[in-house]
Amino acid sequence: MKYLTIVVAILMIGASAGFLHAEAGCSSCASVESCSKSYTEDACVDDACTSTEAGHNHKESASKEEARSETGVLDTVGLKTLIDSGVPMIVLDARSGEYDDGKRIPGALSLNSESKPEEIAKVLPNKEALVVTYCANLQCPASSALNKHLKSLGYSNLREYPEGIQGWIEAGNPVKSVK
Repeated sequence: MKYLTIVVAILMIGASAGFLHAEAGCSSCASVESCSKSYTEDACVDDACTSTEAGHNHKESASKEEARSETGVLDTVGLKTLIDSGVPMIVLDARSGEYDDGKRIPGALSLNSESKPEEIAKVLPNKEALVVTYCANLQCPASSALNKHLKSLGYSNLREYPEGIQGWIEAGNPVKSVK
């Protein structure tokens, strides 16, 4: 039965990577501040972050989509299934500093794109291990940045959970507090 659960979880990873399309929505630009000041200061092409017009785009939208397509994306159901099935993996919260509210997906550790290779190697000694990163929400760039950093260091089995802690909580899943 456990093997069947693992196979289903792996299939869900593949399916969610192909079906989840997370696009930064400008109607929620204000919520991006919970993730990164530099993102809100520099991200809007037309300097109108309050815009809800269809033509309003973020500079980083395309690069985030490219990074996610290379990495593999999980939705909430896929991540919850992996966690519940006991698939060996490391879940990383990519938020840092004032943007880290201390809420974590149970079992998640904290690393960010500024973490030094030595610090990362202590947390992730196996470069082939399944690693799932997340940050605040769909608009937060921290998870993609951490994925890119890990990939540059040779980590090969990376997934991103772009819905972040916000999506996890909104789905009614448990969190732990570390602060």
